[in-house]
Amino acid sequence: MNLIVGCRKILSGTAAGFLLFIAGCTGEPKAALRVGINAWPGYEFLYLAQEKGFYRDEGLDVRILEFNSLSDARRAYERGQIDAFGTTVIEVLQAREFSKRSPQIVQIVDSSDGADMVITQTAIRNAASLRGKRVGVELGSLGVYILARCLEKHGLKLSDVTTISSDQMSMERDFLDGTIDAIVTYPPTTIKLLKTQKAHPFFTTAEIPGEVLDVIAVEEEIARQRSGDVAKLIRAFHRAVDYSKQNPADAYKIMAEREGLVPEEFAATLKDGITLISTEGQSDYFGTNGKLSRIIDATDRVLRLSSQIKGPDRRATMVNADFSATDNARQ
Repeated sequence: MNLIVGCRKILSGTAAGFLLFIAGCTGEPKAALRVGINAWPGYEFLYLAQEKGFYRDEGLDVRILEFNSLSDARRAYERGQIDAFGTTVIEVLQAREFSKRSPQIVQIVDSSDGADMVITQTAIRNAASLRGKRVGVELGSLGVYILARCLEKHGLKLSDVTTISSDQMSMERDFLDGTIDAIVTYPPTTIKLLKTQKAHPFFTTAEIPGEVLDVIAVEEEIARQRSGDVAKLIRAFHRAVDYSKQNPADAYKIMAEREGLVPEEFAATLKDGITLISTEGQSDYFGTNGKLSRIIDATDRVLRLSSQIKGPDRRATMVNADFSATDNARQ
């Protein structure tokens, strides 16, 4: 990924004096809000908001940074290279485990209800034939959680398969070459592979409905110090979702192109495997009796059973409900 480094021009004479005067009156320009995303249909609305100028309309400077995987985005967050990211509950728990930073879930993007999959070679159709096989997975990410739940459903454990650490691009190639027997993946990779005669959808998140949530997570200090900017980010995101409903041809073309899909494929994924959560739907997840706290607890259990996290419990401040109200999202 290319890093964009801004250059500061040195001015002299009257122009420099004028700029110094303005800076003294207005203060330093506010830093751009750096938001990381990887290829996943739900996160594309953050990109669409940029392309349609919705952040600019809000008076917000946002820099969208693209990563190859969920784990890459998480590691960039842990290093302080981004302020917020499109991610899952799994990565939020892991970021709190592997760093001193404190990501907070401020908005639910979608529920994966079939889009995340374990895809096997066509000869592998049951638990017995999966035992001992090589499975490509992004270690330290959602992939391990999906694999653990898949195996649990089939009476197996992680130790019953050989996990091969890989990113989405590499595992797609290795799967087609027959180097690995199964992979844990999601769109657009699932769409491409299921067109071939080699791939069988062994397990999908439709079998664990509501467990896998995609969210917008923001560093706690940013959420506190720049709460207005976080609210603007969320409003622009939901405006992009609304725009896609009113102008599907234009919206799907923009988002599908970035993922290497045709608009019809992108639209089909949103219809069949992903449930977008509206501004009104946020209240079902946030709050004392909301779904989110239960999902976090269940996810923490699976991650600890599979030794993905082992440290102190840092769930206490994971949820920030300040941005979940419908009136705030639409203000």
